[in-house]
Amino acid sequence: MIAACGSAAPATHAPAPVIANVTRTCAEAAAGLERSTVSVRPPERSIIQPMREHCVSDTWSADAIACFAEMKEGELGRCALKLADAPRSSMLGVIAGGDNDRTVILAARARLETLTVGVDQCDRFVGAVAAVLACEAMPAADRAKLGTETADFWDLPTSGLSVDAQRRMNQVCGDSLAALQQQATGAGCAP
Repeated sequence: MIAACGSAAPATHAPAPVIANVTRTCAEAAAGLERSTVSVRPPERSIIQPMREHCVSDTWSADAIACFAEMKEGELGRCALKLADAPRSSMLGVIAGGDNDRTVILAARARLETLTVGVDQCDRFVGAVAAVLACEAMPAADRAKLGTETADFWDLPTSGLSVDAQRRMNQVCGDSLAALQQQATGAGCAP
């Protein structure tokens, strides 16, 4: 018994786990959209209140809300695609200020920013189109048409292409990229 009462090492306990509250709110999503869409809308026009209202009435998913809350400039496409078509169109319409061409441009940019063709020159072309869509020197209707056509055309499966098909696609996309760069430069835009 005496041996059992000797000095024993103090019991060690594992530290309690830290549990963070990662649930974001519609207010945070609206603030994230306000902060990170300055380059695609008039910055003097606040979108916080209408975005909060759309978030609630359109019942945005927790994943979409978190994405918008943490979004940085240039990530609109990644987050917008987390919404269904109708809520996404409503959200983009608010950002565009009700301008139909601007809404179409934002929708096309959102699609193009996340589109990967898997063929080097084609991916460069898609990226250049996304960049040109931001150029105010080109008429909005022209940019809307270019963005929509490009997103619709390249939204197709391209995995498993033969080497010859990839070579031909690289050539066609390289030619298209050169023509786009020339058109953009002529309009005062840099792709």
